[in-house]
Amino acid sequence: MLTKLPDDCAVFLDLDGTLVDIAPTPAEVVVPPGLPELLRGLSEQRGGALAILSGRKLADIDAITGERLAAGAEHGIVLRDSAGRLHETAGPLPQLEAWQAVLEEAARGMPGVVIEPKRFTVVAHYRLAPEQGPVLRELIETMISGVPGTELLAAHMAWEIRPRGAGKGRALRWFMDQPHFAGRRPFFVGDDTTDEEAIEAAKLLGGIGLHVARDFDGSTAAVRAFLARSLEAA
Repeated sequence: MLTKLPDDCAVFLDLDGTLVDIAPTPAEVVVPPGLPELLRGLSEQRGGALAILSGRKLADIDAITGERLAAGAEHGIVLRDSAGRLHETAGPLPQLEAWQAVLEEAARGMPGVVIEPKRFTVVAHYRLAPEQGPVLRELIETMISGVPGTELLAAHMAWEIRPRGAGKGRALRWFMDQPHFAGRRPFFVGDDTTDEEAIEAAKLLGGIGLHVARDFDGSTAAVRAFLARSLEAA
């Protein structure tokens, strides 16, 4: 097991379940003390070659990290490079607002279900009502059936409707062609099924892909401690 980040790596990190503990709802996440300073220090150490890859909206990423880091938001649909420029890899789904309205109406009869609207996707969280997971999946699959360019994404106790082809693996590959990242090896840590493609992409590019459960005993604190050691060892 690695004891610190290799010096030649560009760093890619998921947020929820990787850097911060998963909360009952997205709005209840608690930011650990020192996280913004840790991420800023690592980014400076790597000459800007650090990016957050998350399913969250860009504004949420900034609020949690306390920084305007390079980022792939909404599973890489919204990309912000190290210079702060924004790039979008997909257009809005025409039916998204209608689907959101259907889900919100359904959620009113499902205590504990939380609907999270984003610019390009919509998420139905059922962590507080696990028995509703199959019901929500059936509802969503019926809504999007036959609609081209759309897919259902399974996450930790959530279902997400997103444009087909979006993903953190694609975002990681995009960053590796950008200034500050190019010429380095990718290093990625994630925790969810949505992170597996980025783990695989990092490995295929000659880098390192790690999973919180498999490589850090399921502990976000262990991930942060590993990153802190990497910063202190510089």
